[in-house]
Amino acid sequence: MGASGYSDRIDVIVDVDEFYSRVGMIASYLELSWLGLETDLCFSFFWGHQIQRLLHFCFENPEYHIVSSNTPGRLVNRYLPDAQTYKLAKGDKNPNLVFNPFLSPKRALVDEEVIGAALAILHHVKACKE
Repeated sequence: MGASGYSDRIDVIVDVDEFYSRVGMIASYLELSWLGLETDLCFSFFWGHQIQRLLHFCFENPEYHIVSSNTPGRLVNRYLPDAQTYKLAKGDKNPNLVFNPFLSPKRALVDEEVIGAALAILHHVKACKE
């Protein structure tokens, strides 16, 4: 597992698969259930009111850690007290790791492809009505 030599340096990852793999994100609702944890949300997210149980679980199982989401689409590989949602992970605990897909240099290309595909669908629907 990698580590950062700088305590004030943020390591940004823009690929969700790379981030999930590196931090060992627990993304399966069934795996959480097997660990004795239940969540109100799909995709294995926990709300803020569930954080005490998650903190207690991590204290008793130090191989796990908490990943926080303080803004939509952004994940921080550490516990943030006032985050919106939390996830459980069992991998690289480097607190400087951050997932932020909005910083990807390829983001404009992805947006262009999505918008182009949506416009093609709308054009097809319009053509079928005429």
